[in-house]
Amino acid sequence: MFEKPVDSCASCPLHAGGRCAFVPRKVRAGERLWSQGEVPPEVMFVQSGTVALTATDAEGGHWWNGVRGPRSLLGVEAIQGKPARARAEVVTDASLCSADPALLRTQMGAPGTPAASELSSALVPLLLEELDRRSDETQGRSGTALSRVARFILEHSELVASGQRGPFSKRHVASMLGIRPETMSRSLATLTNDGLITVGRHITIEDRARLELVASPPRALVEKSPRRRRKAPRSE
Repeated sequence: MFEKPVDSCASCPLHAGGRCAFVPRKVRAGERLWSQGEVPPEVMFVQSGTVALTATDAEGGHWWNGVRGPRSLLGVEAIQGKPARARAEVVTDASLCSADPALLRTQMGAPGTPAASELSSALVPLLLEELDRRSDETQGRSGTALSRVARFILEHSELVASGQRGPFSKRHVASMLGIRPETMSRSLATLTNDGLITVGRHITIEDRARLELVASPPRALVEKSPRRRRKAPRSE
C-alpha cells in the first residue's frame, strides 16, 4: 500500500529545520523523468501521484520493475553522479519536488554544519526505504506466478485496472512480474474462484489472511539427513 500523499511542507519529511532544498512542481501522466543508463538530472521526492520504474536487459526484456508513490525518493544515483538503474516515467498526474544533485552533494559534504545534519537526517531514512523496496521487488519476481500476483495485489490492489489502456493494465502488471499476460489472467481467475479477491474495475481483496498465505515465499526445505549406505547383500 502507498503512503498518504504529502499535503503541505509542514508534514513533509524533507522539511527539516524549516529549510528544504527541494522545489515542488506538477508533472502530467506520461512524462519521462529520465532514461535507464542516464544520470538523473534531479533527485525527486514524490508528494502525490505514481511513478513507474522499468529496467531492461540488452535483449529488451524486463528484469526489474517498480512502482513508487507518495513519500518516495527517486534518482538517488545522481547524488554520486551514477547512471540510473531504471527508466522513470510518471503514470498518473503527480506532484514532485526536485533538487539539484550538485546542491545536495555540497550541503551533505559540509560535516558539522546544521544544514548538513538536517539534510542527512531527512534523506537517510528515505534512502534506506528505497533500498528495502528494491530488495522486495527483486524477491517479487521469484516464486510461482500465483504467488507473485498475490504479492502485488497485497501491495497495490488499487493499481490493477481492467482494460488494456490503463497505466497499470493487467498486461503491464504481468510484464512487471515477469509472467505472460495469459498467466496473469489465469492467476486472477484462480484467486477469484477461491474467494480471495473480486475483480472489477479494480481488484478488491476479500480474504487478506488467505491471500497472504498464497503470497508467502515457500519455506526453506528441511535439510535431509544423509542417506544410509545400502548394505551389500551377503553372499551365500
